[in-house]
Order: sequence, then C-alpha cells, then structure tokens
Amino acid sequence: MKNIFKNLTILLFVLIAMQSKAQEKFSNYNNTYLGKTFEIQIAAKDITDYSLYIDGMSLDDLISTAGITIKQNQQQEFTAALSDAKVKYEEWVKTAKENNVKALDKSMSITSKAGGYFLFGGEWEFQFLVNLKFDFKILESKGETKYLLLVKTGEIQSSGNEFIKADGCVLVFSSSKEIDDFKAAISFEKIEEFVKKPKKEDLFKD
Repeated sequence: MKNIFKNLTILLFVLIAMQSKAQEKFSNYNNTYLGKTFEIQIAAKDITDYSLYIDGMSLDDLISTAGITIKQNQQQEFTAALSDAKVKYEEWVKTAKENNVKALDKSMSITSKAGGYFLFGGEWEFQFLVNLKFDFKILESKGETKYLLLVKTGEIQSSGNEFIKADGCVLVFSSSKEIDDFKAAISFEKIEEFVKKPKKEDLFKD
C-alpha cells in the first residue's frame, strides 16, 4: 500500500511539473462584454506536443486569474465544438430577435474536454480534466440587448489538494466575429508558425 501511495505521489508531481513547464506569450483575444483583453500562452516542445493556456473570466470573487488548458490532442475536438456552438449561437440569436426575447439562459448539447487552472495564494493550481459546457445567454446591459456564447469550466478542484477549489471560469463571446477571431488566434497554423519560428537566443550563434 505504501508503494502504491508513493508511486501515485510521484506521478502527481510529474504531472504538475509537466503542466508547469515554461510558458510563452502566444496571442490574446478580446472580451467586449467585459471590455478586456485576455492572454493566451503556450508551452510547446514541438508541433506535436504543446498546450495552450487561455485566460478567462473568473467566476470566483476570491480568484482573480483562471483559465483553461487545451492540449495538442484536445485542440481538434475543442475547435469543432466551438464551431458547432457558433452555428447554434447564430440560430438562437436569429430566433431571439424574431421573437423579441430579451432574457434567456439556455445550455447547448455541446461539450468538450480541456484542463482548468487558477491562481490561489500565489500558487498555480490545476485540474487536468474538465468537461467544458456551452451556454447561450441573453441579457440587457446599459439599454442594449446582449447575445452571449459562454464556454464554462464549472468548479475547478486542485489536483494537488482536494480542499482547494475555485468556482471556475468562463470564456465570453458577444458575436460571431469574436468567436471567429478567437478560433483564428488558436489555429493550428498560428501554433505551427509560432513553434517553428527561431527563438531569439538561437539567432545569435557563438
């Protein structure tokens, strides 16, 4: 039993080490609902081994920074789910306008897998697998009707300490253009270009 516990502990620290490998600023995306730009970072060994760290809007009053991680083997599913959600979003916006619907909260039957993270007490906490949910929301803000696509993590629990939790985070898109711009920012082509670009230190040979 002691050996099993020891092996599980070692595995956990290995996973955390892998998750915490050096990240670089990769891109960003605009959240016009909040009037804020969020960063996207990348940790990449090569084009077949990378993870995107996408900051989102924290739903926890005690947590200022939270987001989702998309690994190389999750990206295709995630972007496909986002494309499906965009189609449904456009359909429901049209229906809402035609029927003068001013307030609504409705979940989509679309999901995708990712990871989650948040900053707690100066330390990064990770949940290695979360099931993302896609919601449609209509609300009135400053006399204007807003139609939002929400990508939500749900509660995030630290893999290192089950008692450390956050209420999760959400990516908020206010238009089809914002969804398209976000997809372009995390496209495989952009990642490939970034990964293959020579690093500054490699440009100056001794």
